[in-house]
Amino acid sequence: MSDKTVVPVGVRLSTDIEYRPNRSAPYRARVRWFDPVSKRRMSLSEGKHDEDQARQWLRAIIEAAEAGLSRSSPP
Repeated sequence: MSDKTVVPVGVRLSTDIEYRPNRSAPYRARVRWFDPVSKRRMSLSEGKHDEDQARQWLRAIIEAAEAGLSRSSPP
């Protein structure tokens, strides 16, 4: 069974990138939203090697949410 997080269409997303030194992938990209069904705050995050990769990951999540797709780990 795969663990997929669905980012609902039409919800407001907040994003951030945090630099965490002394990590193998020091840039943590994170997207958060409130699930309209459960009313819980949901989050996806992934570590990246540089800030450009983190921004690309966030862009892929946002585009998937706008298109109505679910992604657990975009390319």
